[in-house]
Amino acid sequence: MAKAKRKKRSIFSRILRIILLVHLWFWGIVAGLSLLYNIVNPPVTPLMVQRYIFRGHPIYKREYIKLEKIPQRTQDMLVALEDGNFYSHFGFEWSMIKEAWQRNKKAGKIRFGASTLSNQLARTLFLTTDRNYLRKYLEVQATLIMEITMSKKRMLELYFNYVEWGKGVYGIETASRAYYNKSTAKLSKSQSMRMLAILTNPVKYTPHTYAKSASARERMRFLERYF
Repeated sequence: MAKAKRKKRSIFSRILRIILLVHLWFWGIVAGLSLLYNIVNPPVTPLMVQRYIFRGHPIYKREYIKLEKIPQRTQDMLVALEDGNFYSHFGFEWSMIKEAWQRNKKAGKIRFGASTLSNQLARTLFLTTDRNYLRKYLEVQATLIMEITMSKKRMLELYFNYVEWGKGVYGIETASRAYYNKSTAKLSKSQSMRMLAILTNPVKYTPHTYAKSASARERMRFLERYF
């Protein structure tokens, strides 16, 4: 009996060590890449690979744009739409998380998110878009590491340059040239609004078809009201 208990404890200890090692491995990779991404732009992201392999989306030639070249108005509109407290929080909006948890519990599945810009960037750079609690768990850890190792300005610049803006289109400069044949810096106010409005579903809608999306129309009304 005692031998069986010792064996059970040994197996349990081994499992705990494996879990700890996996976490340390994940933290080390995210921390190392986050530090590297302060000075180097990621050549590819898991999101790009996922879309290419599972959906066949091409990866168009990417155009990178520095944050200082993106009009301040465009930056302000993005933050207002996606995460109004981006510059003041440490990666999370706890009231939004609580509300999303309650709504998902009621729905019986993950339908609602409470993602900040930091959360969205974490899954763009290090994870996938799959909706499950494991990804959310890893996303929390990646977000904390990013908040420690990166400045808000750098995170915003990476967000603008790596989030999805269409099938195989990543980053606002690539999207701007694809949809309007001009740089982000030269977009009109209306064009910038349309670009930001479709971020809720950039694979299905474009700046030219945003009106077909109820959420994109709502985002446009918000921008027109406050900007």
